[in-house]
Amino acid sequence: MPKSVLIVDDERLLARTLSKALKEAGYRTATAGTAELAEKQIFSDETFDLVVLDNRLPKSSGLGILERMRERNIESRVILMTAFETPDVKAHAKRLKVDKYVRKPFDLTRMLHEIHDLVGGADEDL
Repeated sequence: MPKSVLIVDDERLLARTLSKALKEAGYRTATAGTAELAEKQIFSDETFDLVVLDNRLPKSSGLGILERMRERNIESRVILMTAFETPDVKAHAKRLKVDKYVRKPFDLTRMLHEIHDLVGGADEDL
């Protein structure tokens, strides 16, 4: 079964571009432009191998979503993206055991390699 990736970003073009590249590589993807939509998907019965979270979202943050994921023992791997890196954000992400911290803008090819390194190929078992 293909690996599944949820992309959470209010920048629609970025989310669509990453989703398209992942689909072409054989991954199953879903996108969410708000924290509310993301949490509906994350806390549903569907499981994701990886959640790619933008830290700055309307009315919430990727770190907020990550905190709630950890509270509920959601086992998905997590990449936190941010264009506004601060020592506090990076430290908070580390405390929440984020798997990868990525600065925006990012290189798409590099991001695909990071995703492969975290969850394996689209059709591989971990």
